[in-house]
Amino acid sequence: MSSSSKDDAPRPPSKDVEPTRVNTAPQQASTSPDDGAHIPADQIRNPSEVDRNDPNINVVEIPAEKKQSPSFKEQVFAYAQVIRGTALGKSDVKEQGEQVLRGEETIPAKRRGSTSN
Repeated sequence: MSSSSKDDAPRPPSKDVEPTRVNTAPQQASTSPDDGAHIPADQIRNPSEVDRNDPNINVVEIPAEKKQSPSFKEQVFAYAQVIRGTALGKSDVKEQGEQVLRGEETIPAKRRGSTSN
């Protein structure tokens, strides 16, 4: 490689230009007084009451509540039930574990002491 020459040095800009200055505030979020975060109760309608072809209506559908997934403790119990049911050939025990994993059933309360109440 040859040594660096003056031709390799960066060159200054061809024109001197003043920095750009902006005197207006930047656009902030919503330009209307109401940002739409709150919907008045009288504007909430059932889907059957709304004409979906009306361009002046915005339809927002809220999905149904999702079943809460089982806790870690319930998952451990359920997987143990599935394994136990499979190993011992007890389909009812296995099914109970699978139901807990799907969130259809909860684990039974821990029994302490005598079972007669």
